[in-house]
Amino acid sequence: MRIAVVSSDKRVVNERFGTAKRFLIYEQSSNGLQFVGERVSEPLLVDYFDRDMCDWIADIIQDCQKVYMARISKAAEKAVASRGITPVIYQGPIDQIIL
Repeated sequence: MRIAVVSSDKRVVNERFGTAKRFLIYEQSSNGLQFVGERVSEPLLVDYFDRDMCDWIADIIQDCQKVYMARISKAAEKAVASRGITPVIYQGPIDQIIL
């Protein structure tokens, strides 16, 4: 299983989906979560909703089955879910994520 994580420090899940400057990508293996890469994103503008931008951000992680973040808006949640990605609200260490 492949997951995307929103983190400002690469240690803990601590950012909102819409403020992500990057997504950390992990893959589940027999040894736990293995880091496989980082994907650059653009934060959504505050006080302005752009559906195309929201869809573009969701497309960045479309090969992931789940995305872990501190918070997500309803619109972003719909964009993610429409691609078959399960949004997971979580705040804590990345290495303690249980799939």
